[in-house]
Amino acid sequence: MTVDITWEYPSEPDEALIARMRLAGERLLKAAGFTDRSLSLLLVEDRQMRRLNRDWRRVDETTDVLSFPLDEGEGLAGVGPLGDVVISLDVARSQAEEHGLTWAQETLFLLTHAFCHLCGYDHHEPEEAQRMAVEERRLLAIIAPDIVRPTRYYPAT
Repeated sequence: MTVDITWEYPSEPDEALIARMRLAGERLLKAAGFTDRSLSLLLVEDRQMRRLNRDWRRVDETTDVLSFPLDEGEGLAGVGPLGDVVISLDVARSQAEEHGLTWAQETLFLLTHAFCHLCGYDHHEPEEAQRMAVEERRLLAIIAPDIVRPTRYYPAT
């Protein structure tokens, strides 16, 4: 289990945040039973996130987190990379206050949210959103018991 983190934010890397994210990623992989999987995490600014969102989702605005599963539809029992997660540190910073979390806590929540997407969860329909919210809460209790999942993160929950 490895978690590769790339800091592409205009400030000096926050080594404490990076270490906490790496540990959280390893715990997420372990909690999901992915002992032979790895995870890639990219931490970016709004401008880069907007470009990625426009290129991949055809939405010309920023977003908080994107996930790119590498074996979608092929099952999750494989080995190697599970997928890539991209987090906008700018959006995380602004949402942290709204959600009553610290910047680090919000970033960990976004990692957990994206990890659920990599595992096949979604939130387009109310029933799907409920299942995903339950899994987010379960994983947060394991990796960061100090974080309470934002109750109004996405519609239908």
